[in-house]
Amino acid sequence: MCKLVKKGSWLVREGFTIEQVVTGFELPVNIAFVSRPKKEKGSPLFYVTELYGSIKVVTKEYEVKTFADGLLNYEPDFKMPGTGESGVIGLAVDKKGDVYASMLYMEGGKFKNKVVKYTSWDGMTMDKEEVLIDGIPSINAAHQVQALTIREDKLFVNVGDGMIDPDVAQDDADLRGKILRMNLDGSIPGDNPDPKSYVYAKGLRNPFGAAWNRETDSLYISDNGPAVDDRIARILPGEDYGWPQSMRKNSIFVWWYTEAPTAMDFAGSQFGADYKNHLFVALFGSAYAEGEVRKGKKIVEMVVDEKDNVTYLADFVRYAGEGPASCCGLAFGPGGMYFTDLHGEVGFKKDPKAKGNIWKVKKEK
Repeated sequence: MCKLVKKGSWLVREGFTIEQVVTGFELPVNIAFVSRPKKEKGSPLFYVTELYGSIKVVTKEYEVKTFADGLLNYEPDFKMPGTGESGVIGLAVDKKGDVYASMLYMEGGKFKNKVVKYTSWDGMTMDKEEVLIDGIPSINAAHQVQALTIREDKLFVNVGDGMIDPDVAQDDADLRGKILRMNLDGSIPGDNPDPKSYVYAKGLRNPFGAAWNRETDSLYISDNGPAVDDRIARILPGEDYGWPQSMRKNSIFVWWYTEAPTAMDFAGSQFGADYKNHLFVALFGSAYAEGEVRKGKKIVEMVVDEKDNVTYLADFVRYAGEGPASCCGLAFGPGGMYFTDLHGEVGFKKDPKAKGNIWKVKKEK
């Protein structure tokens, strides 16, 4: 049994430590690292989506700048669970440094999803935006466009079922409840399962997180179930993952008691050889809960073997403070594992100006 030790407001695996590396964010959701950071001082290290309409860039010195702002054309609120869960969520950065984000928007009195590509000459401020795909029906709540990942020269887009009509997840003509695959210019790749469709896989409910196992070149996603059956699944082209009939079809792991899995990533060399290629998954838990809770508010470590069997599962980080902070975005970067706490340790219910944070977990020397 792996022991967790108290480090401030967090419990962390023995032999590791945790530090707050950046603060001052407004509902920080996801993190995406630059693949090839520049040597120059003040150059971008990673980007962060803020739920209510911004993308921030963090430099190598952990200085925070605004990359893009005012990205929502509707007025968001703080109702969680509920309408406060929507906004700017997915985030990815390609090898050239172009930034991709997914978000909700309003058109003709209806809510829809889109994915936008942002280019910048220095990576610090958005110079140009290009809509890659839009018009995907949604509501002002969860189950919208979620994670974005890039593999080689393709963009993969996790799309929720939109909540109202889950049967759309089985409709090949509807983009909801799917994993989409597109070229980086938004066009449909000719080698998709259907060369005339973005759809790469179907039958998903609310696939919030995604990560690539680079050793096997495989995409894995987290998918939130209804009252039961959150899951992890390996995404294969043309496959059906069962929703709304089942959340277990083609899953490699299921939490019967829902834990709300969000972002996830495979470890590289940051934690040493013993942890390389282990999967780390953020479990958010309730939409807004203060203090320690029975489920969620933690990061778990998984070992997935070559046959997609989960051979090991254990808590790695768990919140032990008194506030609403919970693990949301997660990505491995220089020297460790970074994650967002969304609400921060104070939370907007106690202070409308309360800020969220980025934390870093690293091995002790």
